[in-house]
Amino acid sequence: MTTTRVGIVEWARRTESARAIEMQVAALLGGWVPRVAPAGAKLLLARHARHFAWHAELWDVLVPVLHDRPEEPAVTEETLQGAVVALGAVTEPRAVYDDALPQIVAAYRGWSGEATPIAERPVMRVLDLVLHDLDFDAQEGHDLFARG
Repeated sequence: MTTTRVGIVEWARRTESARAIEMQVAALLGGWVPRVAPAGAKLLLARHARHFAWHAELWDVLVPVLHDRPEEPAVTEETLQGAVVALGAVTEPRAVYDDALPQIVAAYRGWSGEATPIAERPVMRVLDLVLHDLDFDAQEGHDLFARG
């Protein structure tokens, strides 16, 4: 018999928090699109904002329906609180890539190490996909805004 290291209530909180943080990043990056001047930066921010919104959709599909607790619309997962603080302090797009994304990636990598293939395979699929996107997008954003 296979056992899980993380229970369904914990995964519910994590997936709800992941959905919420991804939507926060999407809104933040999307809000910068009309405020940055270079066309390349506008395109990158718009594409990344859409990536984060899509990630939120992926997480939303995984949120289990638990009838004994309400869904949380905010980020309640402890491992993402540093990212929440970093996002709250953002004054320019570069800070999203340099300060917030590394904390989100670290949290997701930790979750990935705790997931088991039989019980949490859908979560692992989303983590694999999202982490690949985050690594690529973080490098692109860092490269663009480090020059400017």
